[in-house]
Amino acid sequence: MSTRSETTHTVRVGDLSLICHIRGRGPLCFVHPGGPGLSGDYLRMPLLERRLTMVYLEPVGTGGSSRLPAGARYDLDTYADHLGAVIADFSDAPVLVLGHGHGGFVAQNHALRRPDRTAGLILYATAPVVDQHTRAAAREKLRQYALAHGDRIDAEAMVAAYDRPAGRWVHETTARLWQILPAYFADYWRRTEFAHLLGALACWPRPATDFDLRCALPSITAPTMVVAGVHDFEFGPEPAEMLRSAIPGAVLAEFSDSGHFPHLEEAERFSHMVLEFALRVPGRPRRASEMASTGRQDARWW
Repeated sequence: MSTRSETTHTVRVGDLSLICHIRGRGPLCFVHPGGPGLSGDYLRMPLLERRLTMVYLEPVGTGGSSRLPAGARYDLDTYADHLGAVIADFSDAPVLVLGHGHGGFVAQNHALRRPDRTAGLILYATAPVVDQHTRAAAREKLRQYALAHGDRIDAEAMVAAYDRPAGRWVHETTARLWQILPAYFADYWRRTEFAHLLGALACWPRPATDFDLRCALPSITAPTMVVAGVHDFEFGPEPAEMLRSAIPGAVLAEFSDSGHFPHLEEAERFSHMVLEFALRVPGRPRRASEMASTGRQDARWW
């Protein structure tokens, strides 16, 4: 089976258009980025595309996807509804779902609501709960990071950026992200290949809301892999262990040289471990030859 070139596909949900980018070959894996409001460009995973068909979603209100009408809410239910609609547009079989950061909240919500459509779940640098206590803990870790690197950054400005509301416009939210971004890596300054993200990564002003799925997690039936960077100040080993211990049969992969982005910081090991999990998931989507034999058009995405 040959490697496909990039395809862009639009999924209609009512009056909204959701943009997806399809790359790779093999079983379908749907990818939801973080933020909320973060551009999905940072989440490209070329090594996974060698064995999986990666469907990278631009969530509503970001990139080329539609904005919600006035009065509608950017909440987990809305994001999960849209993820489900995108999956349904591609396949009627269960699929792999990978959610990063805030996208991991969406993926958990989707798996709880649509277990019949979730073949496997990859919860990447995420958590089962966000509230005033988890935010305070993340802020303190960020403050410690900023002070430890005071010779390279303005520590007070970094913490102030974290405390500052996202703002109303994309340029304000993006500028805030750029001020905090180095803290999301285990060693941003040593790894010069990440410098391009400053000035390239965009973030739209979407509200971050509190939630708590801890009591619901034992109901997740999909095989689940939890991924965490040891140096992730926001969603590191502690929330990862909460997910692993609450979801039946979940496995945990920790990355000792990574912060929030192991797919960039330890790309080879990350891809190896995710593929090892993904390709062993029972009941994963059928391959192209099997899909074609049913007469469904889903085979075109393989």
